[in-house]
Amino acid sequence: MRIMHLENVSLNYREGLNLFNRRKKVALKNLTLDINSGENIGILGRNGAGKSTLLKLLAGIFRPDAGQIILDKQVRVAFIGLQSGFVPYMSGIENAILTGLLMGMAKSEIKKKLDQIIEYAELDDVIDRPIFSYSAGMRARLAFAVSVFSDPDLLLIDEAMSVGDRKFREKSKKTIQEMIQGDAAVVLVSHEPALISNLCKKAVWFERGEVKEQGECSMVVDRYNASFHDESPSKGIQKAVAEDAA
Repeated sequence: MRIMHLENVSLNYREGLNLFNRRKKVALKNLTLDINSGENIGILGRNGAGKSTLLKLLAGIFRPDAGQIILDKQVRVAFIGLQSGFVPYMSGIENAILTGLLMGMAKSEIKKKLDQIIEYAELDDVIDRPIFSYSAGMRARLAFAVSVFSDPDLLLIDEAMSVGDRKFREKSKKTIQEMIQGDAAVVLVSHEPALISNLCKKAVWFERGEVKEQGECSMVVDRYNASFHDESPSKGIQKAVAEDAA
């Protein structure tokens, strides 16, 4: 069942020093994409390709400049990123409750699952400390745990699994695999093609805000990896100069 549809979606950033001298930079251009229940999609691309921007669009943090995003109002979306939006001076437990509310959970639901969230995140001894005292890995674990226990219909993951110790990464991979076997859809952004190959059946490769390739995961990952070998050093330098001049 389709839970989200993007039709010719475009998003631009405004750049410049003042209101009278600003230019548009294309973040995403004419993107059409369907996300279905139980589907797992890997997002590939180099830095600045538009991967994280796409996730923020899917999460409703950004609004498109053109095109439309169709989402059933009953769909619960959870977004996990290294910048998870936690309030620094609030404790881990307070941030867990606030994040759950923002994800559409009822307060009674959060309180019922709070012990499970804390245990899963392995933060029992620091959960009452302010979040600014947490490492990046600890914040990622808490964000991941809240998102998982919110029972989302669509789980958006931005590099969160690359942070933390090996034991937690393996646990989070297993959890995502269990969610994939259920009805939840997962969209994963990672700089690790091998991770996407292991977890996803479909992949989308972005270049400069546009879809370069999308389809069966292993095919897209192979072509993405091959693109690095296709560039000679001279071509890479010329491309970098051209991008700086654009």
